[in-house]
Amino acid sequence: MPPAPLPPDEAARLADLRSFAILDTPYDPRFDRLVQLAARVFGTQGAVVTLLDADRLWFKAHIGIADREMPRELGFCSWAVLSDELCVAEDLQADARFSDNPLVTASDGLRFYAGAPLISRDGHCIGTLAIFDSVARRFDAAQRAHLKEFAGLVLDALELHRSLAETETAREEAMLASRSKGEFLAFMSHELRTPLNAVIGFAEMLESEAYGPLGDSHYKEYAGLIHQAGQHLLEVINSILDLSRIEAGKMTLTLDRLKVVDEADAVISLLLTQARQKELSLVMDASLHALPVLHADRSAFRQVLLNLISNAIKFTRPEGRIVVTGATDADSIRISVGDDGPGIAPADLVRLGEAFYQAGPKNQRRQGSGLGLAISHRLMALHGGRLNIASDLGRGTTATMVFPLKQS
Repeated sequence: MPPAPLPPDEAARLADLRSFAILDTPYDPRFDRLVQLAARVFGTQGAVVTLLDADRLWFKAHIGIADREMPRELGFCSWAVLSDELCVAEDLQADARFSDNPLVTASDGLRFYAGAPLISRDGHCIGTLAIFDSVARRFDAAQRAHLKEFAGLVLDALELHRSLAETETAREEAMLASRSKGEFLAFMSHELRTPLNAVIGFAEMLESEAYGPLGDSHYKEYAGLIHQAGQHLLEVINSILDLSRIEAGKMTLTLDRLKVVDEADAVISLLLTQARQKELSLVMDASLHALPVLHADRSAFRQVLLNLISNAIKFTRPEGRIVVTGATDADSIRISVGDDGPGIAPADLVRLGEAFYQAGPKNQRRQGSGLGLAISHRLMALHGGRLNIASDLGRGTTATMVFPLKQS
């Protein structure tokens, strides 16, 4: 029995086959139903979905035979993959390719075979959908067309399996990357923040001249700059860690019943000195008193509001006005921070919320890390809410925290 020659694309064909990640997988009802239906429709003894591996034929689904695989040199599929057309032997005993095959010469051997190639999206024939019988039979043009249609259904199921396998692989890789990222960030948290806190602490001691005068006034000035730079770097590190925890799904919320006016007052109190230094008016509108109880994480709420007010202070011109207001509608509670600053250009507005993206003039961008709004957007999303930012260039900006309204 002469063996079938190897396809000219054998190496690429095998690589393509293995990309399906389907060899040696358990039986699958999707494929089992297809071979059962094929055997019933064509009235044959059996049907099989065959995948041609390097040295074997492996059956993803079969009916009419007991084995799950067989040596490559025995299989009819080895010939069928050599062409994009059907491989049909109406009488196997009369076909020189198969007449001395043990599957044919056995006392209960096969007499009929028809195999439709399974051509992948990359153009390689990875196997066949075949029907077979122990009696010779005619196989007309209509039947051949129907077998090709069945093969198309099998190929759809194979491609679906590959897509699901690729998705699962990508998910596992993402989870591994996320774990590695988390471990790296935990290491960075310790290795950077610990010495940085020491730098900040020593800078504070020098700036306050805790152990006596430093001498030249420049030393005190430089100590202040070290302290300022250290604080900024610590804020950036903390922001990166916060953002990473959120994106890794490790940020958990503790929902409390918050009185918005009290929370806003606490945040504004922290920023009043900063606002006054720029000669800005920072006020709470009376509408905050009328807001219902808000179900939110206190720390996250304050972090978002603090960021919005800080941004308003940063970009509003001296003698400007910043107002914190509140409103409700049928399904939400809204807390807004509005200013009469220069506003935000439309090109910048659509990108706000991207990590590290900073809007505004370059000399002002250095005042932040570009992470505050990215974190704020994600914290609002964790609450099932959102952060809306509207701006009128030259007239001001309003940032609105929108929380879902929940009954107390």
